[in-house]
Amino acid sequence: MICLAGTAVCAGAAFFAGAAFFAGAAFLAGAAFLAGPAFLAGAAFLAGAFLAGAAFLAGAFFAGAAFLAGAFFTGAFLAVAAARCVAMSSLSSAIRGTVVHAVE
Repeated sequence: MICLAGTAVCAGAAFFAGAAFFAGAAFLAGAAFLAGPAFLAGAAFLAGAFLAGAAFLAGAFFAGAAFLAGAFFTGAFLAVAAARCVAMSSLSSAIRGTVVHAVE
């Protein structure tokens, strides 16, 4: 009877030790699985969001630079056109004045 009782205790201890071992292993495997893909997916998402933000800022910067350059060149073009208009008007007045003076 003592032998059977001892066997039962040993069997019980072995069973619980095995159950604890497998429960621990399953928990660690599950934790590693969840931490792995979830962590990597989160890191990839953050990296993607960061790169997308950087690309957006770079695009906005270059769009702004292109806009300012376009505005600058448009302004320069309009200033040149206005100067030519004034010069032509002055030249026209000068020619008219010379012709009128010559006729008189």
